[in-house]
Amino acid sequence: MPFPNFIGSHKRLWTKENVILALQKFAKENEGPLPTSDHVYNQLKKGRLDWPTSHRILEYFGSISRAWLAAGIDPERVSLNYCGWTESEILYLKENAGNMLIREIANSLRRSYAAVRREMFQIGITSRGNQGHFSAALLAKEYDCSYDRLLNFLHTGKISAHFCPKRHRWLIDLDSITPEVIESLKKRRITHHTWPMDKGDYYQRHNIHRHLIDGKMVRVEELPPGTRTRG
Repeated sequence: MPFPNFIGSHKRLWTKENVILALQKFAKENEGPLPTSDHVYNQLKKGRLDWPTSHRILEYFGSISRAWLAAGIDPERVSLNYCGWTESEILYLKENAGNMLIREIANSLRRSYAAVRREMFQIGITSRGNQGHFSAALLAKEYDCSYDRLLNFLHTGKISAHFCPKRHRWLIDLDSITPEVIESLKKRRITHHTWPMDKGDYYQRHNIHRHLIDGKMVRVEELPPGTRTRG
């Protein structure tokens, strides 16, 4: 016979306060990481009528992981990988993505690297884009200018940027892109030594496409428009 959730006809045994006390007792008796799913918790609960049911825990706290935190358990023993994201966690992610490493964000939020990447994808942000910076290759594509010309602007200080050795790319401050700079970037080239135009993307420059065929990545080269072939 299961342990009753009610005493008498009206008084509930597993009140929120009693659930918290029972979870604290559970944490003292069990060392190491705590269960974060109701399935694992129910397996450990078998034969322990002094522990609340997972149904009651979920009713009060929404998830097993949130219940441990509400009970004051050491956060280092609790993983939030299988919990929904709160508004405060999403705000933290938006404010720090691009300024902190994803692994550092994951550690702060007690989630896995993959869970943070998945949430970033779902809310539509990227580490690079969330910084408010463009890479040199992206800016060359944006203004349809050569990569060499853009690098010249970066080295001469006409465009404010700094080189990130960890990511091996330029991080360009978009506020430094004035109308005069845009006009200079789009200025027609005099020579054709770099034809087709190098925008920092080798595959795009030479019309090379990659396709997945039978599980293998195959490279397909296309001739530039107007090129004649023999025969």
